[in-house]
This record gives sequence, C-alpha cells and structure tokens, in this order.
Amino acid sequence: MPRLAVAAAAVALAAATGGWLALAADDRLVRWTNLLAAALAAVLLAAGLALRRAIVVPVAVIALGTGYAVALAIDGGPLDGRAPVVAAALFVLAELAYWSLELRDAVADEPGAHLRRIGLLSVLAVGALALGAALLALVDTDPLGGIGLEALGAVAAVAALALVALGARRADEAD
Repeated sequence: MPRLAVAAAAVALAAATGGWLALAADDRLVRWTNLLAAALAAVLLAAGLALRRAIVVPVAVIALGTGYAVALAIDGGPLDGRAPVVAAALFVLAELAYWSLELRDAVADEPGAHLRRIGLLSVLAVGALALGAALLALVDTDPLGGIGLEALGAVAAVAALALVALGARRADEAD
C-alpha cells in the first residue's frame, strides 16, 4: 500500500471528523472552533507526514479533541452519544498516520500484510466504538455517577493522550 494513500486517508479523516463536529454544532463558536481544529489538524498532518515528523500525530489529535471539548462545554448535555464515534475516529486517524510513517522505510512487507492490517484496524475501531457505546450506556443508567465517575473519565482521557504521546515518542526514536 502506498505511503501517500495511507497519509491521505489520515488527513481526510481529520478533516471529516472536524467537519462533522462543526456541521453538528448549534452554536456559532462551536462550529468555527471545530472548523479551525479540522483545518489545523489536516494541514499539520499533511505537512508533518510529508516531512516524516511523528510529533504532528498527537498534535492533530489534540486539536480535534479540543474542538470536541469546546462542543461539549458549550452545546453538550450530561452525555454525548457522539463520544464513541469521535473516539474511534481519532484512534483510526492516529493509526493511519503512524502507519504512513512506518511505510517510509524501504523494507517490503510480505504479501497481504496491508490487508491484514486494514482488517485489524477495522476490528479495533469497531471494538472501540462498541466499548464506548457500552460504557456510555452503563454511565447513563448508573444512578450513583457523581465525582468518582467524572474522575475515572478524566483518568481515562489522560491515559488515552499518554498512549498517543508514547506512540509518537516511539516513532521519533525509530528515526
């Protein structure tokens, strides 16, 4: 699979995710914030992947995540049903971007490796979507909720960002 195709898919997904969040926004500030986040993420990814810099991947994910956080802060209610979809999209975006960086090496993969990787990525994305939806349903029915649940969510968000940063660091060390 050509590196350019994988990089283009990552950039397109960044633009599509931010664009979708902008189109779904009721508030003008949320709409513009998400459009700006989408443009920033897409441009950073395109330039960074062309220059083979792994650090752009978490920066793009953070930009899109910030746009979504603004949407939650202004438009959001107690729970947002889009959260699992956004999480799966950001996961796939990061995986595609890192994959395009891996493809810069001259080592050829064995036949069929790209199809297996696409299949695995698809299964993991659907799994993330299903797990997110299940957690959302669980939280929605939990009468206890409260600060403990919010703290758990904050820890999970920090852990997710730490995993993305760790992946960027590993990719930079491989250079």
